[in-house]
Amino acid sequence: MLKLRALLLAACYDRAMRHVERRCLARWRAELLTPLRGEILEIGSGTGTNLQYYAPQVKRLVLSEPDRFMRTRLQVQARRRRASLRQVEIIPCRAEQIDLPAASFDHIVSTLVLCSVTDIERTLQELRRLLKPGGSLVFFEHVRADDNPGLYKLQKRLEPVWKWCAGNCHLTRPTGQLLEQAGFAIELERVAMQGVPAFVRPVIKGVAFRSR
Repeated sequence: MLKLRALLLAACYDRAMRHVERRCLARWRAELLTPLRGEILEIGSGTGTNLQYYAPQVKRLVLSEPDRFMRTRLQVQARRRRASLRQVEIIPCRAEQIDLPAASFDHIVSTLVLCSVTDIERTLQELRRLLKPGGSLVFFEHVRADDNPGLYKLQKRLEPVWKWCAGNCHLTRPTGQLLEQAGFAIELERVAMQGVPAFVRPVIKGVAFRSR
């Protein structure tokens, strides 16, 4: 059952997200990713949607994706972009443990990923370990509705079913607070994802710097 669910999620993901990409996600990806240079790690790369937004000047791009069905689609997208990107690597690591040396990256990218990792605290510590001093975590993530008690209550009610349907996606993670607790200095904006049900609309997007 788990294998079938993962296969279906990989097969349907791009189609399911197409409308949302047009409404807001494509704009956010371009805003956050196109200016990046140097050595970059992207966690939870999925089917490779972010690939088109990286500039040719990126020195090294490492794409981490643990799901083998997503990774198959990611490999196809990476082959298409290798002509315009200098160095693209794909690794099968989970975000909680990435088998690369400390202080390896200028930037780490996470787009709609931190909601679904199994251990968010361990993941954030791992990302801090991998960033160079002064490096940044670039992100947009949907989060719990702290400013809307009624919506937050709905998120809590729906979360068990949503996690099962959407690849362990948590609706009630206080990701901004967790970033601060993990030692990041955050510059973020609170926005609403368009073209989705209200319970997944609250989003934070921005940059988190390794502060110590």
